[in-house]
Amino acid sequence: MKLNTVNVFEHFGALPQNLHSFKDDKKGNKEAEALFTKLAKENGAVEAHIPSYIEDGIYESGDYSVFLIHST
Repeated sequence: MKLNTVNVFEHFGALPQNLHSFKDDKKGNKEAEALFTKLAKENGAVEAHIPSYIEDGIYESGDYSVFLIHST
């Protein structure tokens, strides 16, 4: 069985850090976007740019990256 998920994946340098998965529905997308936003802000993201980072599915700062990925 395959599950539709939305994932928040953190990466630092060459090492994966964390992977958080949410059900790919309205509630899960909201939770994933909230976590993505929190992590991006903790790592220097400017609030005004968050919507474009969410749309692109990536925020990068130095060696840190966080991704918002939909998978099936």
